[in-house]
This record gives sequence, structure tokens and C-alpha cells, in this order.
Amino acid sequence: MPVRIGIALPVRELAILGNNDAAPLMKMSQQVEELGFDSVWVGDSFVARHRLEPLTLLAAMAMVTDRVTIGTAALTVALREPLTLAHTIVTLDQLAGGRLTLAFGTGAPLPVQAEYDAVTMPYRERAGRVDEAVKAFKRVWRQEEGDLAGEYYDLSGLRLQSPPTQVGGPDLWLASNGKPGAVARTATLYDGWMPIKITPDEYRQSLQAIRDATRAAGRDPAAISTALYVTVNMNQDAERAEAGLNDYTHRYNELPLSAMTPYQLYYGGSAEDFAAWLGEYAAAGARHFVLRIGSFVDYETQVHTIADGVVPRVHEMTAD
Repeated sequence: MPVRIGIALPVRELAILGNNDAAPLMKMSQQVEELGFDSVWVGDSFVARHRLEPLTLLAAMAMVTDRVTIGTAALTVALREPLTLAHTIVTLDQLAGGRLTLAFGTGAPLPVQAEYDAVTMPYRERAGRVDEAVKAFKRVWRQEEGDLAGEYYDLSGLRLQSPPTQVGGPDLWLASNGKPGAVARTATLYDGWMPIKITPDEYRQSLQAIRDATRAAGRDPAAISTALYVTVNMNQDAERAEAGLNDYTHRYNELPLSAMTPYQLYYGGSAEDFAAWLGEYAAAGARHFVLRIGSFVDYETQVHTIADGVVPRVHEMTAD
């Protein structure tokens, strides 16, 4: 399978810098497309890490791009009312002409206590709520019969909504890890899997578990998209790249890099070395890399460096 690569736009980063204007983000999405990337993504945080609303941004991005996949990496679905969310997703899929992919997450694990304090929903309910909504979305988008009333919601109103452009709806990925719960959820319900903290060996093992469970559930394992989310800082000097990442996490997360590495993947170094590093994940089965630029000072330079030195190498890769 061919391997693809995309950029997560610096929506939160611009907000930290005091710029909440959406116009630069539209230009960035066009630039990502022009430079040969395959996809452009926006993140989400309901409370603690404020930024422009991601689904509204995707609607605008759909109007200024033609080729790239657009999507969320990742959307905190549990904190959105599902009927309204489904309506928005269907509309986005229409606007994007079928180029929409959405990674869904629960908003954790990250050391952000403010997010937990501001949201009263018990964390243990989030996966169940998200899965119940996704199951209903897919049932309606595939024009399947069945009751849409569940433990948390009655989503019968979904049948009154317009259909998406993509048959069966846009791909919905699970942004999670490789633990048994995530394996089971991906295998039975989702169209893709996007971990944010995992080694190549762990990736290979978890993917095999997902494929086995998918096959056992009567689904085609080859139909499950496999992705990876990583924050990067490109510099020929690896020490300077790591220093750049440390500055980034101090400003973005208000924590040093050492406190964030247990939760997310980070890479600092040259484009050549980074491409080789990604190759290990491609060999383990990853088909789509989503990159967040870990810098507040040279975003455009970083994107061009990746476009010139990483994108061609990724496009030459194949995933199992």
C-alpha cells in the first residue's frame, strides 16, 4: 500500500501568539497542498487549549483546496451533541467532495488538569458515548435498518438528515493507543487507527492484533487505515532540534519536553534521518503520517524542509 503524509496546521500555536485570524490558516492549507502533501489537519481542545473551532475551519479549507484530504487530528467527540455533530459532518463531506476523514479522540491522556476540571462528564463514559454515536452514524449513512436509541442517546433524528457524499460516510479513525480496548474498538467499528505514542515494534504488534480482531469481526483488515501522529522539529543539528521541541512544549503545554514524551511522539533532527525514522513505522504497517510542526518561530521553513526532504521519500515507501 502507498504511504501518505500530511500536516496538522498550527491553529493553537497562532492563538498562543495572539493571532485568531483564520485567513493565514487558509493560506497554509493551500501551501500544504501546493507542496505535494496528501492531507491537512486541524486539532481540537474543548476548554484548556483554546483555538478556532476545527469543524468550521475544515469547511473553509474545503473551499480553498482541491486535492488534499482534510480532517481532524483529533476531534473530542464526547463533548459534542451527536445529532448536531452528524449534521455538521455530512455537510462537511458535501463541501469537501468526499475528501473528509475524521480522527476521533477522547481528549486524553495528556497532563492537562484544567480540561478535566472544566468538563463534568466522567472520563469512563467517553468511549461508550463516542462509540454509540459512531455506530448510529454509520448505520444511517449505510442506509441500514435498526434502532438508534442507545444507553446514552436516542439518535432517531439522524434518519431525517441529508446523506454524505461518500457512500457509507467519511472515514472515521480512532485516535488512541494499542491497548486491548483500542484494538477492539478499532476492529469492530472504526475505519482507521491513529496512535500518538508508540514504538515501531509496538505498532506492528498492535496492528496485528487489530487485523486479527477485525477479521474475527467479519470485516476486511485491509480496509482499516493505519496512521501515526508525531510532532517534529527539523534541524541538521539534532541538539538544536531537541531544544526547539523543548521550547515548543514549554509554550504549547507549559511543560518541558521530558514531561510530554510519555504522552506523545516527538522527533527532532534532519529531514534525512526523520524519513528513515518514519520508514520504520511504514515497515510496521503505517500508511499515513500526520505531522505537527514543533516550532513557534520557523513554521514555513520547517514545512518546506519536510516537503523537499521527507515527502518524496515517504511517497516511495510502501506499508504492509
